[in-house]
Amino acid sequence: MAGYQVGAHALSGLLPIAKFSAMLQAIVVWRLELNLIELKQKMTSTPQREDSGAKTNSRYHYQALCGLVLVMEKHKLGGDYAIVFEFHDDIAVFDDPIAPSSVEFYQVKSKASGNWTPASLTKRDKAKGDDARSFLGKMYENVISFGDNVKSATFLSNAPANFAPDSKQKFCLTECDGEKLAEITKRLEEEFSGEDAIKSELLWVSRTDLSLDDADTHARGKLEAFVVENLGSVEFSLRALYQAISDECDSKSRAASADLTDFSDVISKRGITRADANSWLENVRSTVECPRWEDISSEIHLPALQKIRLSREWNTYRVAVLNPNEAIRKVRRRISDIINEGGMDSLSLNDLMLKVYAEIEAEARLELKAATDEQIMVMVLYETHSVK
Repeated sequence: MAGYQVGAHALSGLLPIAKFSAMLQAIVVWRLELNLIELKQKMTSTPQREDSGAKTNSRYHYQALCGLVLVMEKHKLGGDYAIVFEFHDDIAVFDDPIAPSSVEFYQVKSKASGNWTPASLTKRDKAKGDDARSFLGKMYENVISFGDNVKSATFLSNAPANFAPDSKQKFCLTECDGEKLAEITKRLEEEFSGEDAIKSELLWVSRTDLSLDDADTHARGKLEAFVVENLGSVEFSLRALYQAISDECDSKSRAASADLTDFSDVISKRGITRADANSWLENVRSTVECPRWEDISSEIHLPALQKIRLSREWNTYRVAVLNPNEAIRKVRRRISDIINEGGMDSLSLNDLMLKVYAEIEAEARLELKAATDEQIMVMVLYETHSVK
């Protein structure tokens, strides 16, 4: 830095002020762009730390729900983000899904009873040799690996820490009393003997309010509040929406096929972004805005019994669409494409439904093996009312 300052002063004496200012601005932009490239390259080129123990389904699920809570918290703050599972830690939170400049790491640990102590967080398994890492040591390893790009590294658990200052639910290690901080710092210095000083200001401990015994109920309540906060008080199937979102988080928390050397692939297969959360909200909004069967039934001209079956499918599908599988998504996209191709403006709702049904039927039956005529027609009607 000193050399840079000397060089800057030297340049300022040789160049006009305007040109010198422009050069400095260009250097700052270059450094910012380099920083963005550096983080993506670091994340994809640094070897992943091996997980010391296989995760159970319940542990994966709890981790996924913790990630969901982080999605809702980040969404409220505005700006872009990417919540990524199993990428150098249980959860990594990037400030941007395409060109990140900072990352927050979360290590998720659940505990059926008791609390966390400085000793338990810094305990190393001696049977694994000198390379064994404590919980805090694993977190600090990321601080070293990713340097100035690390915004924080947090130990996240349902259990409290017995050394929390003023019984705080979330705190930085620098907030601890001197004795506790010295104890933790000493242990970390033993783990990382090559470090000049431990950056305890980057290490946090946080207690989640997701109950270990009933995490789904608590997460479902948070999701309902999230929808209301973004869309207002609306009627929708919370059960179907929660199932869809929790399944997506579960799937991404244990996705094994991601190419860890390709950042975009990691984001796609293991990440949840603002765009994903917006799509959840859009699904709810579309469902809410779709008319009731009573409002459109007079425009449908089919035999009586078929029309009755259609009405039943309509009411069923308005709930099911909040939790679709990939086959349904594929058929929905194709129906939407057909409608948006044009040539439908002069058609009545009944004629539009029959025209699109005729075009999509064969393709829909390939994707949805057991689909009935009425189910396909309902999908057409739903997409018709979802077109912007």
